[in-house]
Amino acid sequence: MTANHQTEAPVLDHPQLMHQGHGPQTLVTLFQQRSDSARTLALYEARGNEREVTLQTLSLSARARLAQWQSRGAIAGQAIILLCEDRLAFLEAFWAATLGGLIPVPVSSGISDEHRSKVLRIASRLDSPWIFTDTTTLDRLAQSDTDSGDSERAASVAALSERQLPTAPAEQKPEDARLHSPQPNDIALIQFSSGSTSAPKGVVLTHRNLLTNLDAIMHGMQIRADDRMMSWMPLTHDMGLIGFHLVPIAADIDHVIVATDVFVRRPTLWLSVASERHVTVLCSPNFGYAHLLKSFRPEKCDGLDLSAVRLVFNGAEPISTALINQFNTSLAPFGLPANSMFPVYGLAEASLAVCFPPIGRAVHHQTLARDALGVGQKVRPEDATGGGACFVSVGSCVRHVDVRIAGADGATLPDEHVGHLLIRGASVTSGYLVTLGESQLDRTSIDDEHWLDTGDLGFTSDGELYITGRAKDIIFANGQNLYPHDLENTLVSAGVVDAGKVAVAARPDDGGDQLCVFVLHRGSVEAFTRIRDDVVRELALRAGAAVDLVIPVQRIPKTTSGKIQRFRLVEELIDGEHDAGLANLPAPVTTTGLSEPDHGGTLSMSEQLLRICNTRIADQSVSPVDNLFELGISSLTLAEIHADIESAWPGRLDITDLFDYPTVAEIATVLEERAAVPASVT
Repeated sequence: MTANHQTEAPVLDHPQLMHQGHGPQTLVTLFQQRSDSARTLALYEARGNEREVTLQTLSLSARARLAQWQSRGAIAGQAIILLCEDRLAFLEAFWAATLGGLIPVPVSSGISDEHRSKVLRIASRLDSPWIFTDTTTLDRLAQSDTDSGDSERAASVAALSERQLPTAPAEQKPEDARLHSPQPNDIALIQFSSGSTSAPKGVVLTHRNLLTNLDAIMHGMQIRADDRMMSWMPLTHDMGLIGFHLVPIAADIDHVIVATDVFVRRPTLWLSVASERHVTVLCSPNFGYAHLLKSFRPEKCDGLDLSAVRLVFNGAEPISTALINQFNTSLAPFGLPANSMFPVYGLAEASLAVCFPPIGRAVHHQTLARDALGVGQKVRPEDATGGGACFVSVGSCVRHVDVRIAGADGATLPDEHVGHLLIRGASVTSGYLVTLGESQLDRTSIDDEHWLDTGDLGFTSDGELYITGRAKDIIFANGQNLYPHDLENTLVSAGVVDAGKVAVAARPDDGGDQLCVFVLHRGSVEAFTRIRDDVVRELALRAGAAVDLVIPVQRIPKTTSGKIQRFRLVEELIDGEHDAGLANLPAPVTTTGLSEPDHGGTLSMSEQLLRICNTRIADQSVSPVDNLFELGISSLTLAEIHADIESAWPGRLDITDLFDYPTVAEIATVLEERAAVPASVT
């Protein structure tokens, strides 16, 4: 498969990157070329809290940090964990590490015990790494939700504490930094995959891998000198860091980063910033567009102008044609070009990009029979009204990447046959991290001809790739091959559940899989029983799927990029964590996770709010007088708490009220007072 992109628009005349031997051979050389650039990076932490720096300023700050680190003893070849919420400080640290030959390892922040353990597991594989973080975050790593392993955890955190590099601005002079001169095949970055089907793996990427893929991305998107790129994706994610920071650095164009938690709380601000700054290239996973549309109010968007936008990247999970159509229809009145949606495919193992569609083309999709989607089967068209599954084309291969579809025996399959998706090329990793310093990488997913198994399933048609799902997610039940995201979309489109609040997975069983549907629910068991019956009925009628279990859960675990971690739900089910919830069905009682008004009057307003908070904040017990902003919880958790309050008591509390009334007791008082005031007055 090869890409075929044509346009008459003026394309940026940037120097070719290293694949042809021209231009920068490493990220160090690339960033040195930008050390005098007046191009800007704008960061939005909130409305009114905006920062803008030139690439020249970013370069000076990075060198000052490197000088500080080198005074502490940091040297080339050592790893540094980047665990930092401040996005500007994060980027300064990333470039400081790169310039000094240290190996950056971005890790997302979090407060759960699972996340803290993940950080320490990563550290144990990095051979005494440095850690760029603040003292509060470091102290939280020592906390544990269990009594076991505390001494080992404390010892690991103590070791990290000795090698902590502070996030406060460095006082050293930039010129004191000693720059490293790496080779193209030296490690430039260890990108931990999001872990949607298993524990995250450390993808080892070289300077050659990254620069080759940057060249492919810029060619595939036909980047222009007047482009402005903007993202809300975390910088710990490959789309956020590589796609929407390294690409504009390589192209020497302006770019904007909106804080992830700002997008979660106020997704329409993302559009406002795009309008104000005449952004031309946007991105989000599929679920981000759904999140935005939930709060989008056209009547409140006077002056919104999206006519400058030419590309809207859509990737990181199965792509919905229905959602694309809704997005285009909703934003067309504000100037969004009709064919700007750009569904793509990529993964950390490829550095980032694998396939792009032609620019300016309407989204292509196929509706296929669900009983012809097994590995080795030839796909068969089916009318959507007949219960078919819809799949979107993600185009053809970008430069320097090849794709092959293989059967269960590894042999190449012809067009329009579903199989395992393999990739190969100069931007593809040579393996996963075992332990830093060891010459041997984990190459179990790569064959002797350098083909890497992505773990995805798909097929090619007319030279373009269609992703059908994850190989580990596919369910074989009652003689059928079923794809979880397809069944989840079926339930959402039928109005049975909301997007993001359902996960379909398989529990292994003798002779096949049990089809399990996990539904986020904190209301009464009676209400859940109705949902359960609707789930069973709709999947039988619309997809011909027989459901074995419908399980109420308190949370749907997801990666930082929004991918559902179905395997974790199955592990919890096998371990018996959901036995109590299932045993209660269909008894007409309420669960302990109640988050709806207690119409029976047995609970006070404060007690109901405490149940909401303690359901969302699993690591600690909230009291009525605790300040939510002092508990160390994320902005996303605060937004989820507000969403639960809004669901239970619509229209009574704006999310900004949480800043004025930050305790449960104060929130309860406000809700009770506003309940007594007519809606027209409030």
